[in-house]
Amino acid sequence: MANPNWGEVMTATLAHRRKNIADAVSKNNILYYELRRRGRIRTVGGGRTITTPIMVGEENENFQWYTGREGLNIAGQEVLTSAEYPWKQYACGVSISGLEMLQNDGREQIIGMMRARTMHAEKTIQNQMHLAAHGDGTTYSGKEYGGLSLLVSSTAGATVGGINSTTYTWWDNQRAATGGATTAAIYGDMLDLWLETCRGTDKPNLILSDNSYYSVYNQSLQAQQRFMDKKLAAGGFSNIMFETCPVVADGGQGGFAPTGMKFLNLGTIELIMHKKRNNVVLGGPRRPLTEDSDTVILAGMGNFVDDNRKLSGILTD
Repeated sequence: MANPNWGEVMTATLAHRRKNIADAVSKNNILYYELRRRGRIRTVGGGRTITTPIMVGEENENFQWYTGREGLNIAGQEVLTSAEYPWKQYACGVSISGLEMLQNDGREQIIGMMRARTMHAEKTIQNQMHLAAHGDGTTYSGKEYGGLSLLVSSTAGATVGGINSTTYTWWDNQRAATGGATTAAIYGDMLDLWLETCRGTDKPNLILSDNSYYSVYNQSLQAQQRFMDKKLAAGGFSNIMFETCPVVADGGQGGFAPTGMKFLNLGTIELIMHKKRNNVVLGGPRRPLTEDSDTVILAGMGNFVDDNRKLSGILTD
């Protein structure tokens, strides 16, 4: 007979490490790290979709200059609409066979084994969330989070949040092509896109780069010109400042950043999680009818949202 402590220990171990999993994701991925640091990861209570209000167009057309008793413009204006993002779900099951339960028949042995399996699950979730952060939401038959390749697309006319940016051009992000990054031209290419994404004090506050563009930018600078953001450096993320914005390489060994740079205004981007599916354990151990094993499942539900795509941009070949 399987050790009766298994389900209790496993469920308690996963439940206890919920926050560790969220911390592991944010500490190893710059996008999650910055969203968390800036309070841009939040939970909501539900709904058919994740809905975020957005301002339509550039200005309210009722504005006018006038003199004395001149008639004022009071026509109804559609200045707000909503972008709707689908809920996306993920789960990671931690399983043990009946044989393994009997081989580890003792509380200390169970705890040691479950610690190792939980750490492996954490690493898996961390890697998959990193991949999703750079994705466009189409992999795994469209079940994955819609990440930066969707929100800050290299292709004009993308439909994001149910809004077609070909029809509504104010909903498209900025983009520019380098024709191939070079040390002679990279700073100018970055500056041109930077200016396109700035609106007064509203400007990008994180530039995510792949290895190749980061290397070209780094090599284009003289040694005395290198400065970094101390907060990101303290978090373990090497960076080089561009204007007022840190540039961080998010490639590296096993990295998923596509070629180019993304100029991100994190005041417009959020990660929304359902408050009842924010890395939670889905009940006690589950036993298949035809298999000698027990499984505990850790699950999450959410998606990335953007309420003003025009303030972010992408620099590619």
